[in-house]
Order: sequence, then structure tokens, then C-alpha cells
Amino acid sequence: MKFVIIITALIASSLAEDIVYFTTENDNLDVDEVMKHPEQVKAFVDCFVDRAPCDPLSLSYKENMPEAVTTACHRCNNAQKHLWSGFLSGLKQYYPEYYEAFQLKYDPKKIYFVALEKAVEGC
Repeated sequence: MKFVIIITALIASSLAEDIVYFTTENDNLDVDEVMKHPEQVKAFVDCFVDRAPCDPLSLSYKENMPEAVTTACHRCNNAQKHLWSGFLSGLKQYYPEYYEAFQLKYDPKKIYFVALEKAVEGC
């Protein structure tokens, strides 16, 4: 019986991982407001897909994108998940050509975006 308790405790402790969240100073961006300005959206997307140089704000987001996409935003805090949710849904709804370019860059085989969108939905 003690053995079962010890094994259970070891398994539980190994599953309880400490998440190290992405660190950015720009989690307060009003993504809904950005989506209202096509020139801003274009500048962000062009940076993210390597069509144009990045300004410091865009670069701060771009640095974490590959990992965030492939891990369904596992290391994103709630504010970052909100940004992802607004960004992806805004692109899909208002800028589908940018959404396609973004997906082609970060998920060309279309294996990660479904999980990512589900993970950030409603945040």
C-alpha cells in the first residue's frame, strides 16, 4: 500500500510542472483596436512573415511565435492568450489573405493552428 502511495505521489509531482511564461512588456496591446487599422495589421503581418523589417513592438511578439504556435500557447499568460485570440480571429474575419500568409509561415502543414485557436479561444 505504501508503494502505491509513493508511486502516486511521484507521478503527481512529475505532472505538476512549473510553467515559465513568455515574458513581454507588451501584453497590454489593444488588439481589437489594431484590427481596425489595415496599415497596422499589414505592418505586423509583414514583420511576422519576414516580408518587412520588424519594429521593436512587432519583434517582441515575433520572437515567441514559433514556440507559441507549436505548443498551443502553452507558455502564454492570459493576456498573451487574449492577444493571440484577437489576432487570429481578426485575421480570419477581416484579413484572410494575411491569415493564410501567417499560417503558411508558422504552420505550413496545418497541424498546429486548430489546437492553438482552441487554446486561446474566448480569452
